[in-house]
Amino acid sequence: MAQASAGTFGGQVQEAAQRARLGAYRGGYQGGAGGIRVRLWLGTVLCALFGVAALAALVSGYPELAVAAGIPFLVFAVRMALSWRVGTNAGELHLYEGGVVVVHKDRVRTVRYADSTVLDNTKRETQYGSTLATVYSFGLTDTEGRNLVIGSAYPGGEVWGPWVQQDSAAAQLPGALARLRAGEKIEFGLLWVTAGEIGTGKNSAPWQQVEIDIKDGSITVRAAGRRGSLANSWVRLTPNFSLFHALTDVLRQGRLNA
Repeated sequence: MAQASAGTFGGQVQEAAQRARLGAYRGGYQGGAGGIRVRLWLGTVLCALFGVAALAALVSGYPELAVAAGIPFLVFAVRMALSWRVGTNAGELHLYEGGVVVVHKDRVRTVRYADSTVLDNTKRETQYGSTLATVYSFGLTDTEGRNLVIGSAYPGGEVWGPWVQQDSAAAQLPGALARLRAGEKIEFGLLWVTAGEIGTGKNSAPWQQVEIDIKDGSITVRAAGRRGSLANSWVRLTPNFSLFHALTDVLRQGRLNA
């Protein structure tokens, strides 16, 4: 396994990853540093301005103006102190082939994709059909069964976001295929799939008759010979959406037992 790069908790991160058998190391990211630096800089400027104004008013014999300037001075001073506290403990995100390790508030938390529920809350800003920006965000379940969110607090989402999507699907796919071969039904929020069908509620259609359209965060399932759509849902409401997407490719192409 590659060594976890920068990070105050490097040793603990590696131990957690090895204990959960997360496999190869993908990369690590320090959370929140850029935004916090900007807030600290702006806070310093505003504190200085209001502080000087309050002092000038007090010296000039205008206590009311001194109080008026002193209140925002105190507000920005408190906000700076809080930003500094957060900045010294902004968190770390470490990605592995089989999951992630997150350090937050001096606590190391581990997510193993094969055992986790992944909610994809990724948002894309589009204009005239072109993607302008993509903000990756995921709700995960850690090895203690607690919910965990990773998102824009960590830079490099354009790199680690697709890793989460691809690696989580790869880790969950073998188990899901085995369940389908055994005749089980797997539910994905409003949708469900079996080896032979996809459906919602009591409505269903055979795989060879369906088309699935995923666009702008919505999922539309259409069946041949049926007016309107068979089922509709949304990516953000579909647990383990990346797994669902991978399964639909396998099942529509009849490769379940390949």
